[in-house]
Amino acid sequence: MQFRPTLWPTLITIPALVVLVMFGWWQVQRLQWKTELIQELEIRGAGPAIPLLVDARISAEDLMFRRVTVTGHYMHEAEMHLLNRVRDGIPGINVFTPLVRANGGGALLVNRGWVPIDWPGTSIEDHDVEPVIVEVTGVVRIPDPPGWLTPGNEPEKNAWYFIDLAGMSAAAGVLPFTDYYVFATGEKNLAGEPVPWLAPDPNEWRVDLPNNHLTYAITWFSLAGVLFIIYVIYHTRRRGPDDG
Repeated sequence: MQFRPTLWPTLITIPALVVLVMFGWWQVQRLQWKTELIQELEIRGAGPAIPLLVDARISAEDLMFRRVTVTGHYMHEAEMHLLNRVRDGIPGINVFTPLVRANGGGALLVNRGWVPIDWPGTSIEDHDVEPVIVEVTGVVRIPDPPGWLTPGNEPEKNAWYFIDLAGMSAAAGVLPFTDYYVFATGEKNLAGEPVPWLAPDPNEWRVDLPNNHLTYAITWFSLAGVLFIIYVIYHTRRRGPDDG
């Protein structure tokens, strides 16, 4: 067997191998970064709840997945429904309600949890009640961007298919929401009266950031390996009787 590399295939293959290995190594670095980020966010979520302050110096990224408490009253007349939320095969919705903060920080959007689509308590007409001051405990979340196949929101029908904080604040008739929302994990009435409405069985929050970098790294390294094998096979031939 003889290995006889030729000029042009070699000039093409070597840079391609370098690029593929670089992409694979970059994904390994991204894997380490994403793993550390997820661990940090899980630590945030496991810590004690802190008061959600009105401070322009604190970014949404600094608060993401942090447990917080916020006090105010709900704008039940502006309740909004995030559609197409299926749980255990049961169609339902996530109920979002603006919370007017007691500390003068404007309105904040709160995800109060999941309910079946036919649950009678999801009608906004049922909320003709006086504002009640509540303390909400929850986790700060940043909305995910809509997917390619996600339908457009229909505010006039209270039909929301993805979280659009600017559109939702306009529909509620309030100043723009913060660039995050709170996933409620509990509510406490500070006036000692019944909370007007609370979605039953709210989703338990979790750090659900995608972490596919290991798969990507394996793909790039595999492509590099396949290319190298093809290169070697292409330039290897059996020695004939006339070869030395």
